[in-house]
Amino acid sequence: MNSTLNNILWLVSLTAGFSAVILFTYLEDLGLLYRVLLLVGLLAVSLGVLGQTQFGKNAVKLISDSRSEIAKVVWPSRGETTQMTIMVIVMILILALVFWGLDSFLSFLSRFILG
Repeated sequence: MNSTLNNILWLVSLTAGFSAVILFTYLEDLGLLYRVLLLVGLLAVSLGVLGQTQFGKNAVKLISDSRSEIAKVVWPSRGETTQMTIMVIVMILILALVFWGLDSFLSFLSRFILG
């Protein structure tokens, strides 16, 4: 796709998107249902045109590749998730006690040195 056509499609997409928001705002006399339908329709046109640009085609490919990668992920079971959550909480408590002890020791030391 050449650069000029790509730029024209971007311009059409942005114009449709901005006009959707502006028309939704300024057509207060129209019923809410019609304004929402107009907004959704123009935004759909905007995204459809944007999907025809090089950027849009790359974005669709990225989303498709991401979905196939997510399908390959082995998610942890409920038991594994619970076990890891407990481990994290225990480690946080241990570190909190270590830092509390270190703070108390340094506070005592500084009071001892400074009188």
